[in-house]
Amino acid sequence: MDDQPAYIPPPGPGAPPPPTEKPTRTRRGSPGVLGWIIGAAIVLILAVAGGLFTAWIVANLRAVPGPAALVTPTPTVSASLATAAPSAEPTTAQTEPPRRTPTPEPTVELTPAPFVHVVQKGESLTYIANLYEVQVQDIIDLNNIKNPNRIQVGQEILIPGYGVQPTPKPEKTPKPGKTPKK
Repeated sequence: MDDQPAYIPPPGPGAPPPPTEKPTRTRRGSPGVLGWIIGAAIVLILAVAGGLFTAWIVANLRAVPGPAALVTPTPTVSASLATAAPSAEPTTAQTEPPRRTPTPEPTVELTPAPFVHVVQKGESLTYIANLYEVQVQDIIDLNNIKNPNRIQVGQEILIPGYGVQPTPKPEKTPKPGKTPKK
């Protein structure tokens, strides 16, 4: 067997002409893409219009009174020419006087007065603030300290009144039989 093409007989009379291969151009994606773009534009326009309409409604809302069925009608006084005879029955339609809600007295919070701390050797503002459970910045502000790193031993520092007084450390008592060192 040879690798030769198969024999095709020549077209005879009345036979259809052999097919000629013409390149056909199809417009595959263009109508679909254009349709999607138009659809997306329409959806976007509708969304913007709906948002603007909703914003307009919200901006123009007004308070609507509650249902009228829950309101008790106020009795009206009507003038008549005939005088009514006094009845023995008490009137049941009495209106309550307006209620007054008392305003509570304002509470006055007194800020405790500041107290004094004498700086000892090795103390810093952070240590002192932690000792009295106050903020370092409050100590700086209360004493107008320009440089917080420069405090002196023996310097008196005001501690804000909200601080907690530390409990004094118990003094060591000498053991029996030993004399304290001088």
